[in-house]
Amino acid sequence: MKFDFKVKKESLLRRILISLGILVTIFTVEYFGIFQVIDNYIFDLAYMNDRPFDIPMTIIAIDEETMNQLGHPNFYTRDIYEKVLRNIYSDDAQPAVVAFDIVFTGNRDVESDKSFAEFAKKCGNIVFGTRIEFDDEIITDSTGKKELDSAKIVKVGDLYPELEAINPIKGFTNNSPVYDKYIRTFIPCFTRKEFTGDSFAYAAYKLYNEKNGLESIDFTKYEHRQFRFSYSGGRGEVSRVSLIDVYNGDVDSRYFKNQIVLIGGYANGLQDDFFVPSDHTATMYGVEVHANIIEAMNDHAFQTDASYILLGIIYGLVAALIFFVMCFCPLQIDAIIAVFFIGANLLLGKTLYDDGTVISQFSFMLSIILSYIGMVIHHYVKARSAKRSIQNAFKMYVAPQIVDEVAGQGDFVLNLGGRNKDIAVLFIDIRGFTTMSENLSPEEVVNILNEYFAVVTDAVFKNKGTIDKFIGDACMAVFNSPFDLDDYVYRAVHTGWDILQSGQKLQETLMEKYGRTINFGIGVNCGEAVIGNIGCEFRMDYTAIGDTVNTSSRLESNAKAGQLLISEEVLRRLDGRLTVEEIGAIPLKGKSKSIMVYNVVGIVEPEEVSVE
Repeated sequence: MKFDFKVKKESLLRRILISLGILVTIFTVEYFGIFQVIDNYIFDLAYMNDRPFDIPMTIIAIDEETMNQLGHPNFYTRDIYEKVLRNIYSDDAQPAVVAFDIVFTGNRDVESDKSFAEFAKKCGNIVFGTRIEFDDEIITDSTGKKELDSAKIVKVGDLYPELEAINPIKGFTNNSPVYDKYIRTFIPCFTRKEFTGDSFAYAAYKLYNEKNGLESIDFTKYEHRQFRFSYSGGRGEVSRVSLIDVYNGDVDSRYFKNQIVLIGGYANGLQDDFFVPSDHTATMYGVEVHANIIEAMNDHAFQTDASYILLGIIYGLVAALIFFVMCFCPLQIDAIIAVFFIGANLLLGKTLYDDGTVISQFSFMLSIILSYIGMVIHHYVKARSAKRSIQNAFKMYVAPQIVDEVAGQGDFVLNLGGRNKDIAVLFIDIRGFTTMSENLSPEEVVNILNEYFAVVTDAVFKNKGTIDKFIGDACMAVFNSPFDLDDYVYRAVHTGWDILQSGQKLQETLMEKYGRTINFGIGVNCGEAVIGNIGCEFRMDYTAIGDTVNTSSRLESNAKAGQLLISEEVLRRLDGRLTVEEIGAIPLKGKSKSIMVYNVVGIVEPEEVSVE
């Protein structure tokens, strides 16, 4: 595992610029709440857990059974609701609060309207729902937050005259989706000159606490007017009885003792159901939403959004710093960093959520994930670049097309140590180089050698050979090592022939530039040799050794200027493909027996032999 603390100035500057780009991007995303909808889903999955309803509460539901017997509630006279009230109020048991999630507007029947109002006044602990009409209900403020616009209240709905006359406790029932299609927020109260009053849920909550001598939350002291809240559960979690059962007197009034009793629609046909974040697969009736808001107030399970500007700055700085640190770490550490910070932010978000503050998650999470992906790409490109550098360096020794082929296959592994392999070996050396170098400057000698070696290297690579080494003005090339090569003996001889053919042009060039020319002799042999890493642990050289190599070297040393000498074994393998003249048996230094040597004067190039 290697940390990369040494970087070039350009690379460091690039990393700093990318980090600054991340900072600006995260700030912009947070400021405008671009991923707010996705964040809401994260809150739902990670933070919102079912909780029991601690405050005693029961819904009297206008359900399908009630409508089957009493008809649609749009046509109920108020005596129905009065009878319901009389059946839940008794001398020895009374509810703490009764809250009608029903808007009583307009007269139905004068006598029953008046009687209902008088009994409600006598009860003294009833909350009536009202509606507020807005011009443009949802607005987006300067920080990107969406909320109900209380400054554009057009009208506050009134109850029917007889009910208004008793000065009832009222609460507005408005609750609209703000961030997405789900009911996530509530406004507890308005304190504007156009309207001052509490929400339906807040009015019921305060009245319940007043009846029980408990202290209520004073939302007027909060800077915010709109709050998120946590649901205690999905549809059906609140205790519920059917209105028709209460109407018929089938429910003991003691059941409602000291409870908050909510009366409202509980049937699909009443069009009072909403999408809620606690259950994305089903809707919840409005009366249940109010029940959840009351419970959230009681549990202090409500939240406000953190400042988008402050969060954007903090997230931007942290994300930029994390990316910058990742640039110097290996991928394993980068993965740990990414997982740690994503998990830590989720945990921090949960802690703050429970404490009443909501921080976004997705933009920060996305920046960390993209930073890690960027690091993966960076390391991949870096590894590819290093591999390419190695390949380019290897191409200085091996024919480029061979390197590309092996790199493309990706399955070649050099074996450490030595192994026997049949190869062809070519040696070439300049004739009279020592004498020539004495009459030239060092720079001219180097330039001539470079011109000469360029011709040699081009011919070797053209025939897919490998440059084994340069030895002064001599060069050794091998064929069929380290990679398997087809027709390698022919390719070795063809290389020597190509060098001879290029020699005339080279001589003309050198004569023109330096007033000097060079000649060289070439020797080629084939057979078994030991190839592999030769040397010691701290200094190795991949080469070929053995009698085959020595013989090739001796052939080259016996070659006169312009000669390409081959052994009898080479001629035998290439029978019919070469035109040669017999030199005869000559003794070679270091060998006890003479060998037959031939000078190549022509070469046949069958169409099936490819040397390109």
